[in-house]
Amino acid sequence: MVAAARHDAILRELELRGSLRVAGLSERLRVSDMTLRRDLIELESRGLLVRVHGGAVSLAVSAQQSRSAADAAPRRPIATIGMIAPSATYYFPQVIRGASEAARELNCRLVLGTTNYSEREELRQAERLIAGGIDGLMITPHAGLAEGEPLLRLLKESPVPVVVMERDVDERLASRVESVRSDHAYGAELAVEHLHERGHRRIALAAREAPTVRGLRDGYERSMARLGLADDMLYRELPTPAVGADPTTDVLEEFLSECLRADITAALMLGDVDSMAFADLAAERGIRIPEDFALVAYDDEFSAFAAVPLTAVAPPKHDLGRIALKLCLDRIRNPSDAGRAVTRTSLLPTLIERESTRTS
Repeated sequence: MVAAARHDAILRELELRGSLRVAGLSERLRVSDMTLRRDLIELESRGLLVRVHGGAVSLAVSAQQSRSAADAAPRRPIATIGMIAPSATYYFPQVIRGASEAARELNCRLVLGTTNYSEREELRQAERLIAGGIDGLMITPHAGLAEGEPLLRLLKESPVPVVVMERDVDERLASRVESVRSDHAYGAELAVEHLHERGHRRIALAAREAPTVRGLRDGYERSMARLGLADDMLYRELPTPAVGADPTTDVLEEFLSECLRADITAALMLGDVDSMAFADLAAERGIRIPEDFALVAYDDEFSAFAAVPLTAVAPPKHDLGRIALKLCLDRIRNPSDAGRAVTRTSLLPTLIERESTRTS
């Protein structure tokens, strides 16, 4: 068989099967193994196949094998980013999930620490992560960054980029610290305007002490004043129960009675747990939701599962984690301060309407 005919036979075999073995094809073509190997060398030099041990594969199969090997090979992370959150059980799991997904997409390693809202623990973990060689830090302090606190000093002097999540940053105290936060004041305004559109004028706000409360109060008071309802406001700070105690029912009973005495017909409440318990107490008194009393929960962790599914304002927790990580990585990639503006990003919550405010 002449060389041209052998070459055609070899290429047909690869087109049909994708690969070939020298031993099998040389027998079928009735040529020596050496002759067939020389043919493969020539065809490879012309870019028509790829030789492998014992035979050859087509260009398409070779490319597929290369892609598979590249996908299977572990990639070295381009950056290690530390993340310190107050909790991994409430509110912040979605934030953590958003950051984790962004880290995976961007080939970063995410190292997580939680503090249980301990000032001492968040400082210890921040020091540990920075000393351990992270490339950037995302952190949610237990409260705001106050002047004179060791944590503020550490973040201002940090050798790596810092992004504060879900907390206000005072420009005078931390002028080079980036931040990404939810606009809780806007979330409160959404709730008040939603209730006002449904005919409510006397609208209360109730919340336990939390970093979110200041924004909620600002938005609540601003929107009530804008709607001409400043004289009809009622804000009630609910006490936080001590460890091992559970006065929740008594506290919410008292708040419900106060609403009824003041002819309040609607409320915004921080936290799904309190909101759901409040709705149950109202039902026990024969107060119908939403016919007699409308209720909006703030957080939307599981408001949809209440006996009467609760309309809720949902902070953009997942997006917050994702955007914070992307911002941190951008600062790692572009560390120069020259000509770069500090980023302070506010994300807007959304209102999800359910049965607790529907009028029809």
